[in-house]
Amino acid sequence: MRSVLLLLFTFLGLAVVRAEDYAYLTIVGADGGKTSLTAVGLTLSFSDDNLVARNAYTDESLTLPLSSLASMNFSNDDETTGIAPVHAVTSGDDAVYTIQGLRLPVGTPLKKGIYIVRKGSTTQKVQVK
Repeated sequence: MRSVLLLLFTFLGLAVVRAEDYAYLTIVGADGGKTSLTAVGLTLSFSDDNLVARNAYTDESLTLPLSSLASMNFSNDDETTGIAPVHAVTSGDDAVYTIQGLRLPVGTPLKKGIYIVRKGSTTQKVQVK
């Protein structure tokens, strides 16, 4: 038994991968949406059933309910497309713009396409399917 544990710890010691060897942490949500955060300076914590990721150097932050977390992985490439897969966007949000930059009136039904949505201090591209 002792030799098996020694062998296991030796194998784990050889297979250690440090997060600082990678440029990005990609978080995949249950809906398939991906968010990549710069790994250097990143801290992960848990608060009220949420994953909280903050980067001290880039001011990036993400709060995600643990129930909607599918996976996380480190990589050297930003795996996101820059378009968030949002299925329920309405023009009643703070501001919704077309990809051409035209602001839509409040209450406008959104057709399939890509929009720019501003909620408070956050702006992101979203895709309505």
